[in-house]
Amino acid sequence: MSRVLDIVLAGIGLVLAAPLLLIAAVAIKLDSRGPVIYRQRRVGKGGQQFEVYKLRTMRLGADPVGVGTPVLEDDPRVTRVGGLLRRFSLDELPNLVNVLRG
Repeated sequence: MSRVLDIVLAGIGLVLAAPLLLIAAVAIKLDSRGPVIYRQRRVGKGGQQFEVYKLRTMRLGADPVGVGTPVLEDDPRVTRVGGLLRRFSLDELPNLVNVLRG
């Protein structure tokens, strides 16, 4: 039952967030080169790897040099649009896809 609820709520969340995601995607493309979605491999439950999806907030090729490299408030790697997306945690919206994928 819990999984069904997760799928329903994530689906509703994606539908409701779709206009905002579209606006964010256009803003990212206008602000900097590169893909709109940032993908990163992470280790999840039971040690299984999965991909995390986020809206890209950093300049292309600006991946942190190590695990846990902090992103400071005025970090030059963060784009103008990226700063706004991070401030309101909008960069995390694509993670609803991970909920749907299980």
